[in-house]
Amino acid sequence: MANWEQGLCDCTSDIRVCCISYLWPQLQVMQQRATVDGRQCEITDCIFTALCFPCVTCLTRSQIREKHGIEGSGVMDCLTVCYCTLCVIHQQTMQLQAKGEKPSGLFMN
Repeated sequence: MANWEQGLCDCTSDIRVCCISYLWPQLQVMQQRATVDGRQCEITDCIFTALCFPCVTCLTRSQIREKHGIEGSGVMDCLTVCYCTLCVIHQQTMQLQAKGEKPSGLFMN
């Protein structure tokens, strides 16, 4: 099993991603969700994220983890999202970017 490309607390490794993740976390998760599914961001991403941001973030984290063969569990994903939400969003963006999945986040090619 693999590990995340960056640690949970490596938020300052890319200041641009850090700022976007902290200023617009919902938009960042919407983009991540679409990228993991291999499609463009749609209105349904906006609706689901607006209605249940923590659940969508947990689901997106689980999908990224499973797709990249990263160790973990759904319970740990949910706990991590509950206690370190903004760091999780940054870590997920950096994971997608490191694996060449584009766009890996908001305002990124």
